[in-house]
Parts: sequence; structure tokens; C-alpha cells
Amino acid sequence: MINLSYRFEQNSCSLQLAGMPDVSNGDSIDTIGILSSWTLKIIGFPLLEGEKEHLDNLMQVVLQYSRLYISGIRKKVVSSKNVVAIFPFGKKHKLLLNSTRDGVKPLEIILDDSEFSDLIRCFDLLRYDSRFNINWEKDKDIPFTKRYINQNSSKSKRNINIIYAFIVFIATGSLLLLVPIKNNNELKMNNNKSTDISEINK
Repeated sequence: MINLSYRFEQNSCSLQLAGMPDVSNGDSIDTIGILSSWTLKIIGFPLLEGEKEHLDNLMQVVLQYSRLYISGIRKKVVSSKNVVAIFPFGKKHKLLLNSTRDGVKPLEIILDDSEFSDLIRCFDLLRYDSRFNINWEKDKDIPFTKRYINQNSSKSKRNINIIYAFIVFIATGSLLLLVPIKNNNELKMNNNKSTDISEINK
């Protein structure tokens, strides 16, 4: 029986998959059609492994979140069975993995933009690798409509605009308070001088 193993590596993470050809599906000897195991290593965190369903959930959630994030939408994405969740965590991203085993605490993985980009790159390499003949359960990469983007991001933009307007108002008011106002006595003196000049001209 042929056992195959392929690895996808980036700077901060490494994804390895093992399996065998699906003879009944006509796979070649170097094609994985039946996935037997997978492991994901992210630097600084425990090794992740599981069944195909777990990898499906992880890929689907991460890729969906990345599409939203690129479109300016910051929101939480959760898998269908609540096994995987990812959401913004300040300027970083928190990946929450819930074990299907009883008594196992959820694993939290916090990624910065570069680490998150490495993870996405590994998944993209896997999805489009011709050495795999596996049907991944993932959403179609259909672009979001402008209406959807506006509905999900306009609220935050509106709040930012209000804050900017308030700052401009305070700054302008402060500058106006610093502008000197002429004294009434100086105005009277100027009026008297203009009167004297007019009398001389007479």
C-alpha cells in the first residue's frame, strides 16, 4: 500500500498531510485521495492534529475570516459545529479551537498579521495542489457585494467620523479663544483721530 506525505512550509507555520491514492477514483500513485492524518505546527504553540473534518473546519473559518478582514469587515467567524472560531483581538487575531473530547480545554492561538498570512498561504497551497484529489468543504470564493460591505463596516466608519468631527470642533474652538480682541478704548482713540483729520481738511 502506498503511503504519501506532503508538507507546506512558511516562515511561522508548517502543514503536513499524509494519505494514499484512492484507486477506486482513478488516482495516480503520487496523488492523495484518502487523507489519513494531518498536522499543523505554528511556532510557539502546541502541535495541531485531527481528522479531515477538523481540517475542513479550520480552513473554512480561517479563509472566510481573511476575506472579510481584507474587505474591511472585522467580525467573528465560527464553524458549523463550533469547533473552530476566529475573531479580531486588538491588532492581532485570536484562533479558538474546541476539542471534541470531553474535559479538554479550548486552545487559544494568537496570531499577528504575518503569522496569519503564513497560515493562509499554507491553506491556499493545499487547496490548489494537484497532488491532492480531495473534496474540501469550503465556501465558494464569491466576492462580497458593496451593499454587504457597507452594511457591515459603515457603523465603525460612522463612529470614527463622529470622533474626527468632535476633535476638529474642539481644536477650532481652542484656536478662536487664542485670537486677541481689541480694547474698546483703542477703538475710541481711533475714532477721535479720524475726526480731527476731517476737521483739518475743512
